[in-house]
Amino acid sequence: MRLVRTGCLLFGILLAALASQAQYRTDHIPGWVGLDSGSQAPPGIYVGNILYAYPTDTVKDNNGNSIPLPGQLTTWADAILVSIVTSYKILGANVGGNIAFPWMQNRIQTDSLNLSTDWGYTDMFGGVSLGWHLKRADVTAGYNLYMPTGSYSPGSNSNTGLGMWGNELTLGSTVYLDQKRLWHLAGTFSFLFNTDKSGTNIQPGDTGSVEGGFGRQFYKKTKGPIPIVMNFGAAYYAQFKITGDSGSDIPPVLQGYKDHVFAVGPEFNVMFPGPRLVLTARYEPEFGAQVRTQGQTAFFSLVWIAKPLGHR
Repeated sequence: MRLVRTGCLLFGILLAALASQAQYRTDHIPGWVGLDSGSQAPPGIYVGNILYAYPTDTVKDNNGNSIPLPGQLTTWADAILVSIVTSYKILGANVGGNIAFPWMQNRIQTDSLNLSTDWGYTDMFGGVSLGWHLKRADVTAGYNLYMPTGSYSPGSNSNTGLGMWGNELTLGSTVYLDQKRLWHLAGTFSFLFNTDKSGTNIQPGDTGSVEGGFGRQFYKKTKGPIPIVMNFGAAYYAQFKITGDSGSDIPPVLQGYKDHVFAVGPEFNVMFPGPRLVLTARYEPEFGAQVRTQGQTAFFSLVWIAKPLGHR
């Protein structure tokens, strides 16, 4: 009887570990937006570089307990982002668009730490957006397309891409809590659905993400007409599977699990009017993960306002 119980216990531990590893990642990496996530930039052409780091040594099971898996890794990403916000309006909203050219190292495919890849070109993404600017709030809506431009082979632990197309709808708002528009609270909801992964009958579940922040804006006078603008506050995100992973290539006992994770941490950004540069730094440690990795997100970006395009 003891042998049977021990066997059942070991099977349960193994099943929990397998269930955790069976969760397939989708293209939306949380933590890429924070303070003012629900605001569209003023009309202009923007060119930026984004550096992202995600160190982790923890995988959580369906009950939020750590699974004893060996290893640790850090996912790195670097992306060149080009975006434009026009003065052209639809339904009273400014029309914008963007495209990213990204590279990644150690891109997590499932919730396993057993991978090690060199830097390589990963999946591109781009989209269109609408931005409304009200007296005490901004509102944005958009669509993003994730393209499988990274290398992908089923079962490989050296993939740089996820091997699938992703379609994402977004809706966000930044609310200004005082008449001077100094205090602000922002949130953006994203809904992402995917095709099957190339060469497999595996479809990662639909993913929801909520990202934003609460902060205050500060101004510092300069010799010119435009001051230095600074924002400081707390950024956050939550990401969760709305539907479980599915497909005949996933063992039936492992189908249907839904992961989630939360994160909160400080963000600081500053706009220097002279060189027309915007610098952003954000750090968000994760907590409350289930059926996925739990780590820390660090985000840095430097954006050049290449050409202002006039008023909203």
